[in-house]
Amino acid sequence: MDRIGIKKTVDRSGERPIADQMPVWSPYDRPTQVFRRVALVLFAVFIALPLIGMVYFTFRSSTGGFTTEHWTTVFSPRGSDIWDSLGPGLYNSLILVVCTVVIVYVLVIPAIILIDVRFPRMRRMMRVFMLFPIAVPAIILVVGFAPVFAFLSRVVGPGSWTLSLAYGVLAMPFVYTTVESDLSGLHAGTLVQAAESLGSRWSRTLVLVLVPCLRRSIVSATLMVCAIVLGEFTVASLLNRETLQTDLIVISQGDVYVSVIITLIVLVGTFAALFAVSGAGGRRTRGDSVK
Repeated sequence: MDRIGIKKTVDRSGERPIADQMPVWSPYDRPTQVFRRVALVLFAVFIALPLIGMVYFTFRSSTGGFTTEHWTTVFSPRGSDIWDSLGPGLYNSLILVVCTVVIVYVLVIPAIILIDVRFPRMRRMMRVFMLFPIAVPAIILVVGFAPVFAFLSRVVGPGSWTLSLAYGVLAMPFVYTTVESDLSGLHAGTLVQAAESLGSRWSRTLVLVLVPCLRRSIVSATLMVCAIVLGEFTVASLLNRETLQTDLIVISQGDVYVSVIITLIVLVGTFAALFAVSGAGGRRTRGDSVK
């Protein structure tokens, strides 16, 4: 028997132990720098090709060749009507982003942490419940949402902010997988027991102990929620709510070139905002780790 307690069996020929003949396990080798660069380039090409195609399309003329007329139309005084028609939908989408993020912060994330720490036997049921919306088509979910929103329209009015309840359901699978993957390696139960042994309440432990440890996953979940809300069209259209995507469809019926230009502007603005939030979260995490 060796030092770590593994018994080595010698074969009948007496040549060498059978355990020594087995291949030695080696740690996982990280990808090489060349492989990482190739993967990054392929990912960048995958993201950039549709955007390049959209830019190319906006400079095409309906009669052939290339022109900048479509861009000048958007930023000329004639394009003010386009921006005015886009304003209500953009405003509603931003309100929906805020409301959906609040729902995720107040209900979804605390529920995920509570189940993982206090009721570990319910993790499997929680996983099925959280991942269920991604397995159901949005048009079928609308059938269940319709009576709820009809009731809300009679009680609180047909405001577009009520659509955040549906978006919260659509975002649950993405929020759950992001937070749960970080929570599984955190040993949250040990942290909670240590905090409670020092006299901390559950709410204080959640806000001051667990949430800072999950900041990176929470920031990632927030970015995905913003992307879902700004890009969702099916539920908003079927429930007769005005959002950014529904207004873009209306604009595209009049001038498809202008619609693609506005979509490009919105995409660039959204990417810039998401990268800014992600960079702020990453710098905050690194600063706290240094401290």
